[in-house]
Amino acid sequence: MNITLVYESHEQQNATALLLVDAGFTVNQTFPLTSQWVYTTQQQPPDMLVLVVTRPCNDLLQQLKNLRERPVCPVIVIAYRAEADVTRATILAGADTCITGRISADRIQSFIEVACIRFELTQGMLKTIHDLKEQVESLETRLNERRDIDRAKGLLMSSHKMSEDDAFNAMRRMAMDTGNKLGDIARNLISMSKVLN
Repeated sequence: MNITLVYESHEQQNATALLLVDAGFTVNQTFPLTSQWVYTTQQQPPDMLVLVVTRPCNDLLQQLKNLRERPVCPVIVIAYRAEADVTRATILAGADTCITGRISADRIQSFIEVACIRFELTQGMLKTIHDLKEQVESLETRLNERRDIDRAKGLLMSSHKMSEDDAFNAMRRMAMDTGNKLGDIARNLISMSKVLN
C-alpha cells in the first residue's frame, strides 16, 4: 500500500512511520503539515493518506474539506490530544477515520481497514448521487422539450386550424426533412411566432 504521511512535527513523523512499519506498511512519502500536501495528494494520489497532529486545527479541517471536494484516497487523522468533538469535527471535515490518543501497531491495521471501507462506501454514494443528478437533468430536459412541443402544437393548431394529430405530424415531418430533433423544431416555431407577433 502506497502511504503518504503528513506530520506536524518530526517526532510525530518518526513515531507514526515506525508504527506503520510495525503494522506491515511502508510510508512512501512524507510532507510537513505546512506544505502543499493537498495539491500533491490530488495530483499524485496515494493509496492512503495519514495525517498526524497534536490536535486538528481549523486550518487542517479546512484543508480536509478542500480535499473532500475531490476525494482521491482514504484519509486517516491521528490526533494525539483526545478532546471532545475532535473525532466528529475531523470526520465531518472529510477524514474517513480519526484516531485520538496513542495507538499500537496491532490496532492501526483495523483503522486502516475501516478508512478504506468508508472511502469505498463514500465513493459509491458519490457515484449514486452523480448518477441521480444526471437522471434528474435528463428528465428536466425531456420535460422542457415536451412542454415546447405541446406549446408549438398549440401554436400550429390555433394559427393553421390544425388538429392536434395534424400539428404533431407536421412538426415530425419538419424534423425528418431538416434532420433536426422534434424539440428543436418546436423551439424554432415558438421563436418564429414571437417574432411574427
